[in-house]
Amino acid sequence: MQQKQSVSEMVEEVLQRQAHYLVERNGMPLEEARVSVASTEAGRQLRELGEGEHQHEEARYWQANLWCERATERVRQGRTA
Repeated sequence: MQQKQSVSEMVEEVLQRQAHYLVERNGMPLEEARVSVASTEAGRQLRELGEGEHQHEEARYWQANLWCERATERVRQGRTA
């Protein structure tokens, strides 16, 4: 992740990295690997994130806010860690 990278750019980087992993691991063509990665549940969720309301936020701020929201929710539910 880069310092000023947006959430949508982060998503594209993650999906691209996964596709390249499939190319290296299975020898499949890059375009086929991209389709394969994008069609998984995780890939669909990442795409939604990259196209959603936070897409233009800097990824580092979005991640920090997400962490805080999750921690707050755990406290509200009486859980820790």
